[in-house]
Amino acid sequence: MTAQAFRWDRSSRSVLADGLVRLGPNRCVAEVRPDEVVLTEPPARRDRAAAALLECGAALSTTWTVVRVLGREPVVAFPYDPDRSDVAAVVRVGGARGPSSGEWARYAALRKLGEPGHGKPLRPVSLAVLGAVSGDGFWPETDVRIVRPDWAPTLKQFGADVTGHSSLLVTTPGDSRRHHVLAGAALHSARLATAVRGFASQVLPLPRLAPAERARYVEDGLLPGLPQALLLIGLATPKRKKP
Repeated sequence: MTAQAFRWDRSSRSVLADGLVRLGPNRCVAEVRPDEVVLTEPPARRDRAAAALLECGAALSTTWTVVRVLGREPVVAFPYDPDRSDVAAVVRVGGARGPSSGEWARYAALRKLGEPGHGKPLRPVSLAVLGAVSGDGFWPETDVRIVRPDWAPTLKQFGADVTGHSSLLVTTPGDSRRHHVLAGAALHSARLATAVRGFASQVLPLPRLAPAERARYVEDGLLPGLPQALLLIGLATPKRKKP
C-alpha cells in the first residue's frame, strides 16, 4: 500500500506555529506550503546577515523537530534562487517514520527554552553533562565541542569571556550562508539537548570578524574550526532578594 502523502493542514500548522513562536520576535519567517516549509530571513534582520541566518538555523531545528513528532522524515535543502536570495533553507516532508522517545523529549523541550530560569546566571555543570550534550549533535558540517581552557584567550579576543563557565563551541569548516544556517540549527539542537537534561542555557554572541581574520585563528591552530556560536550551560541561579 502506498503511504499517504503529507499535507500541512490546520492542526499540523498549529503545532509548527507553536514551536516557532517560542523563538522570539526576531525569528526566521516560515512560509508553509502544501508539503514543505520555506525559511526566509526576516526583512528587518538582513542588515545582520550572519545573526539572521543563525536564527533561521534555530527555525530549521524547530521545524525538523516538529516534522519528526508528526511522524515524518524531514528532508533539508539549501536551494539557490537569485530571485529569492532571502531563502535560507527549505524543509520538505518526506516518508513516514515514527518519532523516537528522544525526539518527543526534544519537542517537549521547545517550551522550556523560554522558561524564567533561562537567562539567569548559570552555575557550571560537570564535563559529563557537557559531553552528553555535545554528543547529541547530528547536523552535517558542524561540530559542537566542549570549550578547552587553551581556547579561552582566543575566544576572549572575540569578545566572549567564558572564564568560570561551562561552555560549548559550535564550529563549521566553511563560512557560507549554508554553514551559518547549519550552525544555528546545531546551536538550537544543543539548547534542546540541554533542556531535556534539566539544565539551562544561554547563547553568548560572537562578534562578526572579517572572514580572513576568522580563518587566521583556525590556520594558526588556535581554534578547531570557524567559530559560529558559543553556548553557556548550567544550573540557573535565582536572583538574590535584597534584605
